[in-house]
Order: sequence, then C-alpha cells, then structure tokens
Amino acid sequence: MIAFFDVDGTLLDGSSGNMIVKYMVKEHLLGWDAVWKALKYTALYKLNILPYEEVYRWSFKASADQPIDELTDMLDRVYETYLLPMFFEEGRRKIQEHKARGDLTVIATAEGEYIAEKVRAQFGADEKIAARAPVREGRVTAELEMPLPYAEGKLELARRMAESRAVSLADCYFYSDSASDFPLLAAVGYPVLVNPQWKLLRKVKGRNWPVERWKGYARFPQASRAVRLSWAVEEPGLDGVDAG
Repeated sequence: MIAFFDVDGTLLDGSSGNMIVKYMVKEHLLGWDAVWKALKYTALYKLNILPYEEVYRWSFKASADQPIDELTDMLDRVYETYLLPMFFEEGRRKIQEHKARGDLTVIATAEGEYIAEKVRAQFGADEKIAARAPVREGRVTAELEMPLPYAEGKLELARRMAESRAVSLADCYFYSDSASDFPLLAAVGYPVLVNPQWKLLRKVKGRNWPVERWKGYARFPQASRAVRLSWAVEEPGLDGVDAG
C-alpha cells in the first residue's frame, strides 16, 4: 500500500512557491516584471485556470540565472525561514502512522525536486514525486521531465510509481487540499481531503470523502538536508533529520 501526500496546503500551511517569491522580493532578487508575473500566476491558480507548463518553464528558466550552488543556498534559506515553521504536526504523525503499518510514504508535490527532497527528508517519507529538470554546466535547465507533477500529470506519475511496486491505486491513500489534485484523489481507493479548498469541496460534493482539519505545527527542531537528488549526491549517511 502507498500513501501519497501533497505539500502546499496539506503538509504545509501555505504555498512554497509564494514563500520563495516572497523571499526573493524581500532580498531584491526579483525584478518588478517577475513580481507581477508571479502575482498573475497566483491569481490564475486561485481561479483554477493556471497555464501550469508555462509557469514551470518560466520558473525553471529564472532559476538558471543562478549557479546551482547559489540557487540551493537560497532555497535552503527560504526553507528554514518560511517553510520549516509552517509544517503541520498532524501531517508528521500521519506519515509516521503509515510507515508503522508498513506502507510506502510518498511526497507528491508540484514543487521542484530540491524543495520536495527537503520535505521528504524532513517528514521521513520514503519517496517523492516532484518537478525535475537536468542540471548542465552548473545550472538548472528548463528542459522539464514530462509529465509534470500537476493535475493529470501527478496522477500518471503516481500510477507509474504504484505499478513499479505492483500496487493498485485502488489500495492507496492520497492526502490533499487542492482541486488540481482531483484526478489522483478520484483514482485512489482512500482519498482524504485535508483543509480542502472550496473548489475541491464543490467538485467532490456527494462523494462522502473524509475531511481532516490540520492546525497544529510540528515545530521541527532543525531543517533537513536534500540528499537524494537526480543531479547531485552529498556524502552518505546524511538522509535528513529525525522526523520523530
């Protein structure tokens, strides 16, 4: 059995993308054109009409402006300042419950690989589904791996992971707050709505899916390190932090 967990709005109280933009604005790392574009994309996301491939290519192309070591240093600062205090304790407990039962636990997020890996390590989850692009000459590229982990793309990636382990999605859990995750929620046997968006509640009306309200913060004592990346490997034995 596999338990999939969304990040933004589910394990995390907020949007990791917005937190990254907030930090970059504060540190004067974004021009006003980029700020307005980020605000536009946020508005389109709330209307559920986000041109997500365009957003991914824009964000990954912008990331290429920095060498990968500078980019990851910046993401580490964002993570420790904005994300770490906002993780839900209920999410931490739920992942540990599934692990104790022998389930595979998977972070399934539309976020990029680096942040997704830090979240995986922070919560002690087993695997991750995230947006990936190759790194060449020390910089991330905009050559995105398909499908993207958003909407139907996240469903396809989850299906591939399940099939690789001879598991049916009908035997899996998925915890999410987002209307964009409806395809995967509808495909698993045990969908769980966590702090659901009103758009999602409207979409699933009449299905009687369980709803959980997560409110408490985990208060992790330290930030995790990203140690399982497709484009870099740190020294062994540093897989995150104690999630307990």
